[in-house]
Amino acid sequence: MLQTAENGLSDDVVTVIEAPRQSDLMIELIKRLKPQVVVTGIAHFEAVTSSAFVQLLDATGEIGSRLFLDISDHFELSSLPGTIGVLKYLSGTPLPSHAAIVCGLVKNQVYSDLEVAFVISEEEAILKALSKTVEILEGNTSLISQYYYGCIFHELLSFQLTDRHPNLERRSEKSKSVEVIRFTTSAISVLSNAELSISDEGYPLVRMDVDQWFLPVPSLVKAAIFESFARQNMTESEIDVTPCIKQFVQTEYGFPTDSGTEFIFSDCSQALFSKLVLCCIQEGGTMCFPDGSNGNYVSVAKFLKANTVHIPTNPERGFKLTEEILIKALETMKKPWVYISGPTINPTGLLYSNQEMENILSACARFGARVVIDTSFSGLEFEYEGRGGWNLGSCLSKISSSGNPSFCVSLLGGLSLKLLSGALKFAFLALNEPILIEAFHSFPGLSKPHCTDKYTIKKLLSLREQKGGLLDVAMEQIRILENRAKCLKEVLENCGWDVLRPCAGVSMVAKPSFLGKAVKVNHSLKHTGSGEKDATYEIKLTDASLREAVAKTTGLCVNSGSWTGIPGYCRFTIALEESEFEQALACLVKFKSIVDN
Repeated sequence: MLQTAENGLSDDVVTVIEAPRQSDLMIELIKRLKPQVVVTGIAHFEAVTSSAFVQLLDATGEIGSRLFLDISDHFELSSLPGTIGVLKYLSGTPLPSHAAIVCGLVKNQVYSDLEVAFVISEEEAILKALSKTVEILEGNTSLISQYYYGCIFHELLSFQLTDRHPNLERRSEKSKSVEVIRFTTSAISVLSNAELSISDEGYPLVRMDVDQWFLPVPSLVKAAIFESFARQNMTESEIDVTPCIKQFVQTEYGFPTDSGTEFIFSDCSQALFSKLVLCCIQEGGTMCFPDGSNGNYVSVAKFLKANTVHIPTNPERGFKLTEEILIKALETMKKPWVYISGPTINPTGLLYSNQEMENILSACARFGARVVIDTSFSGLEFEYEGRGGWNLGSCLSKISSSGNPSFCVSLLGGLSLKLLSGALKFAFLALNEPILIEAFHSFPGLSKPHCTDKYTIKKLLSLREQKGGLLDVAMEQIRILENRAKCLKEVLENCGWDVLRPCAGVSMVAKPSFLGKAVKVNHSLKHTGSGEKDATYEIKLTDASLREAVAKTTGLCVNSGSWTGIPGYCRFTIALEESEFEQALACLVKFKSIVDN
């Protein structure tokens, strides 16, 4: 197994044994092998009653094994749903802490286009870990999908279930003294440091640490979304987004889209990127991240236990990746995969010019690197008219003949920011290497966009091609972002931060001048009385502690240098609601006064 140079932790050895589904055979196997984790379904003839489930609970509970039971084959959305013994058990008895129920809506006669899966658990640690895992690998669910599925489930659950018991009447779980397998050290390390979520303990937080769009949604976008939900019996041609996505990437980036290029769509770019990481792992590659990369994607690679390498970047060049730096890094590396955010770089908000990109690709071609260009945060350039744009097709045609044959470029993108919609999420991936395409499709479980999303995306992309309309609205929103960037820069500099001024996008980075000082913070965001002196503790301000200190003292959440990959530099997002942005500025001023005192 590989040893990760990143944290010195050895990979956990996992042995998978395929087992029978029939409960008596499964229980016999559990008792003999004493596995740490059991993932199984249940036979149809045993699903009606809860006896087989109870026996599985007892057998796994006795040896301290975690049980994940899949009831997808038995959970049917129809006008006459069948009886499921597992749910009958849950109506009267709490689920033991070592067990969880997994269900995907694969047998769905009511809403055939509904693709949802859920987990039932009554252990807080499991729920927290799973929520962070999903956020790392899949990204946040769009608001439209949340409301859509929420309304459907409300309708489906509006009828009364028989034999239900209030929580107080459910039989208590028998106490177990057997120790259950805990999460792996590597998983805990990634989930603890991923900076995905933070405990608010019931008090509001100002989130400048999320890649989401909270500016007002334009009426044109609202109309397109509403039309997609109002339409019925949409044809395949109306929801076929491939032609307009091809046109979009050709127009925006000059990316070649011949017959060998395949487009894959998902709800979120993180879901697509996680599959690319698995492809990298499968061929024994190394994921290379320039310092100053999106911390969410770095967390994905670490969580999936990919071999990762950080490529140093130069502060004099705005922490951009350069040809010279890249050549030096790739000289001793085997099977490199290079991640590049561009044209707009997340988190710095700087831009790669077409010439800079051509130089980088030339270096990658020389060493046969697989390149993943992430365009998800592009399209909001402050000086749009003068930026020139990319022509990747021309760049690639110049270097394809002289480059290493394993060299290829994959284009990853998301349209939420470009279409000015925080409610709608849509991501695409363009692959043109046959071996990579085959490897990508070998990994199942990709969340696909709903047909209403596809209809809306196609509608909005066509509006982008028209003069005026959506492009004019986009320019208005870009001016708002530019003004906010200037305002935030001024406030940060007045509060003792060294700011790297962005040229585009929704985020910027800055370095505080007060690292090394100490501040006193409350254990919770609620201010305690003056007599409770032991309710506070002291934090020395470092790269690792600054995020916690700012959140605990002001309620403002930012990304630390651990997330940005640039020592000392925090990341601030600016696409907030107006009132939230004003609160964020006030929090920065407040933290400055706390540090001074």
